[in-house]
This record gives sequence, C-alpha cells and structure tokens, in this order.
Amino acid sequence: MQLVESEHIELKRAVTERICKTVIAFANCSGGSIYIGIDDFGNVIDIDDIDGEMLRLSNMLNDSIEPSVSDLVEIMPVELDGKMIILTSVEAGNDRPYYLKSKGLVPAGVFTRLGPATVPVDRRGIRTMIRQTDGISFETEHCNEQNLTFEYAQGTFKAHGIPFDEITLRNLGIIGRDGFYTNLGLLISDQNPYPLRCASFNDDALTEIINRIDCEGSIFRQAEEAEAFLNVANGLRSYFVPGKLERIDKLDYPTIAIREGILNTIIHREYDMRVDTLIKMSRTEIRFTNLGGLEGISVEDAIDGLTEARNPLLRQLFYRLNIVEALGTGLQRIFQQYKAEELTPTVRSDNNRFYLSLPNVNTTRNPYLSLKRNDGPNLRGEYDDYKKLDDGGMLPPEVARAFAPIRVEHEKALAKMGPSPNRIVTERQETAPKPTMTEGGGLRLSWKPFGDEPMSTARTVLIEFASENGGIFSRQEAEEALGTGRDGTLKVINGMIEDGTIVKEGKARATRYRVARA
Repeated sequence: MQLVESEHIELKRAVTERICKTVIAFANCSGGSIYIGIDDFGNVIDIDDIDGEMLRLSNMLNDSIEPSVSDLVEIMPVELDGKMIILTSVEAGNDRPYYLKSKGLVPAGVFTRLGPATVPVDRRGIRTMIRQTDGISFETEHCNEQNLTFEYAQGTFKAHGIPFDEITLRNLGIIGRDGFYTNLGLLISDQNPYPLRCASFNDDALTEIINRIDCEGSIFRQAEEAEAFLNVANGLRSYFVPGKLERIDKLDYPTIAIREGILNTIIHREYDMRVDTLIKMSRTEIRFTNLGGLEGISVEDAIDGLTEARNPLLRQLFYRLNIVEALGTGLQRIFQQYKAEELTPTVRSDNNRFYLSLPNVNTTRNPYLSLKRNDGPNLRGEYDDYKKLDDGGMLPPEVARAFAPIRVEHEKALAKMGPSPNRIVTERQETAPKPTMTEGGGLRLSWKPFGDEPMSTARTVLIEFASENGGIFSRQEAEEALGTGRDGTLKVINGMIEDGTIVKEGKARATRYRVARA
C-alpha cells in the first residue's frame, strides 16, 4: 500500500514531539491518521521497540496537549510490507481549540490542517473556535448599536408574506432574549456596516475596469444590488450557426449560478471581522471571495451538500423567506448548471478565506472574446469562422452540436467535388494581371479577361453542388464550392440569376439560391 500525505494523512519517520502539533491539528479539524515508521518518500522503516515507542507517544500526548485528547486518540501497532509501524488515529474534538500546554492559546500553540500541512491558527481563528465551543456566534450576540432601522428588511419580509412584528423577530433571533437587537438584526438593518464590493473587468489581469458598485445597507439590499449589477454585466452572445435560420443565445454565466454564488457569499461570510467581501468579474470568470474558510468539513463535503454552521440563524432566515430553496444545496445547484456546459467551477478554502470561481461559458474557451470585444472569428454565421472556432474547441457544447451536422455535410460535398475548387482557383490565377514593361522602363499591369470557359466551369460546379444539396445553396457555400472570394462568387451567381439558371430567395442572411427547374 502506497501512502501519500494529505489533509487527513500524515507520515512520520519516528516518534518526535512534532507529532503533538499534528494531533492538535487533526483534533481541531475533522480528524486524521498518523503513520509512524514511514519516511517522506513512502519507505517503510521497521520500529524495533514498538511497545516502548507507543507508550512514549501516549505519555507525550497526555503531557503536552490541553484539553486532554485521550478520548480522541487510538494508538495501535500495524504491520505494513512485513514491518511494524505505529498507526495513530485522531478524531475531531468537541472542546476546540486544542493547544500545546507549553505555549497556551496563541498561534504558536494552536494548529490546524491546510491540505497536507500542519499550520498555526491566527488569533481570529482561535477566538472563533472558542466561541463555537461555548455555543456563542456572532449573530446571536448583543448588538452594540441599538438605534437601528429596517425599512428595506420590512419590504423584503412583506414581499415574502412574513410579518415584521416583535414575536417574529424574537423567533428568528433578530431580537435576543434580553429584548435587544442581536447582530443578526444589525445585518438586516439599514445600518449594516459590512459592505459587499463588486467590479467587472475586461481582462483577466484586472487592469481594465469596466464598472464597479459598493453594495451597502441591509444584506437583503446588498444581495439584490449585487445580482442586478452582475446580470447587467453578464454578456449575451448570439451564435448564428451557418445553414440554420435560428440563433442560439448563450449568456456568459448561468443566472442561477450567479444568484447562488451571491447568496453563498453573504450567508457563509465571517462577520466577526470587518473585511470587505469581494466579487470580481474578469474576462473568463466571476470570483467570489469572502472572509472565513470552511470549518470542520472539506471542500468535497461542501460540494456534496454538507454545510457548516457559521451563521445558522442567518441561513435559516434566508430559508424562511424562501430566498434559498433548500439548505446546503447552493454549490450543488451551481455545479449542476455547469454540467451541461461541460465546465467545472472552482472551490477553494484556506484558514481565512473561501473562494468560488464561476467560469465564463463563452470566453473561457474562446481567447478572442472579452466582455466588451470580439477580436477574432465572428459569431454571425460565416462557415469559415465557425470552422476555425470548432477546430479550436472554442464553441459552447450546444453550438458545437448544432454546427456538427452542417460541417459533416459540407465536407462530404467538398469530397464529392474532388479537384473542382482547385481547378477554379487555378483558372482564376491564369486570368490575374500580368506585369509588362513600359517604354519608360516601368511596370504596367494588364488583365486577361475572365473568359467564357472558366465562367462556364464555375456554373457547372455550382449546379452540381446544388443538386447534391437539395437544389439550394447560400453565398458562403458557393464560395467554398468554387474556392473563390465574395466578389468573384457574386459575379458568377448574378450571371446565373440573369440568365435564369438560378432563382434568388429570401433576404439578408436568410438569402438562398435555388436551381431553376425547366
């Protein structure tokens, strides 16, 4: 068995005092296992006096860690690759923070896991652990500011059919047992001091700013203003697939994903510190960044629907108002929205912050697109442009599927025509201007007229192409069939219209040419 260090696995060569830090980190998080007798490269090292080392480890943990972890730790011998090692299993504790007795409740004594690493916990994190252990949260504490108004919150409650009276406010935790407003009341009040900052940029380096907004006041107002701002910045790309009369509209971001991202940011924010929550829309993503990493659960757990209870009353309030449909489903709904787009959002968490990135459905694949510009192949129905986009994997899945049969039929038609397009190109080159010397020694261009034989060949190619495609073709298809440019193709088409060989139908992009029946 090959073991690799991770968030829940630690490898140690021998019993040392540093193991105490790892045990503390596992107890402060979601538990883990320490394999003693394996080096950093995964090589198993036989422990000679395994009973003595197990006893020494047990005494070390009892003497060094506070509160006691004796009920959380199991130390046992394990045979691996024919050699004896020590497996120390640690459960998540309920008396956090666990710390080194010699250091106390300071960052040098309290540890947590960050991926495969054991790292110190800052003072804010220590304070949060203490409050959670004591059953105290920011939202339930007495609010220092009691002169609060709730104009926006009252409108929100009314819109959702919930009375804004004292009994309801007490039941929701907005008014505490002492009859005063709690910090939850502060968050929904017009005086809420925790703003939400939003900005949109035309590039990924975040240097070319398009617009910004500071959402302030009640968190209900912040959520609505942020959603409105991002929806205005949410570009709509219209794909006119060649050969199809209908268009396919693709928003840069699913609106449901934007809404869930905003709500997740507001509901799970760490409000104990006044650090701005940021939402930034760049060329290829929207990134939601807020203070407060995941506690007690992994990123995978959060995506699967498990939730942490940083602000349980705030979360319940949004659920009661029917602003969120179900508890713990926000990230799942976001990932479901992107499944159809064959893209995956990014979720990341460390001790202090939580990051959620939503990829842009259009620009993530297409490097020529930005929020305000298109510097590459257009989306307006030109076959060559769509072929280039398709070759580069730049089309959204829905558009690529719509274009696929058109491309197949087009390539079949070209294959049937054989060398005809090349012949036309050669004949056109033969009619190109020829340089001749003037009497003064200069150069002069003279044209060989475009004679009847090449024109006749071009008409034959178009008629053959049309007969293989139901008797109808577009100008773009004619260009491909002839291997000529727009002007040369139109010259052939207009001549065939004049002599009644083909008939023009439709207007603008819907224009098609039909072979006339005798």
